[in-house]
Amino acid sequence: MNDGEIIITGATAADVPVIEQLLVRNQLPTAGVEDHWKTFIVARDGGVIVGCAGSEAYQFVALIRSVAVAESHRSRGVGRRIVRQLLDRLSSRGIREFYLLTTTAQDYFAKRGFKPIERDEIHPQLLASAEFQGACPDTAVCMRLVMMA
Repeated sequence: MNDGEIIITGATAADVPVIEQLLVRNQLPTAGVEDHWKTFIVARDGGVIVGCAGSEAYQFVALIRSVAVAESHRSRGVGRRIVRQLLDRLSSRGIREFYLLTTTAQDYFAKRGFKPIERDEIHPQLLASAEFQGACPDTAVCMRLVMMA
């Protein structure tokens, strides 16, 4: 299978259980997925979801969350494509500041321009997120990407 067969689309309500299974398999939190699934995108290989990424979007900022790729499709650029498309979609809404929490993917996101920050640097709009309210451990690294308009 080549990368051209992977189609990235917006998630549907029917995709939520599959997204949650993919997150569990990748040891990522599922808290808040039900509330924010409309901002999720999925990568499909044929009809099968092989990757996902979501966000919690606010007026000026967004929390990037739930980036996961099925083990069978890793190291094929699927994650890079999902993250790029998610950032593009959010940017088209005028959002220029992106945050995330990670315990395992700091190097991956650093290659995409995200910089580690202290938790007290997080935009106040994000503090109510389930991710910051305990879904992610306190040991998770907080990262930020600011895009120029």
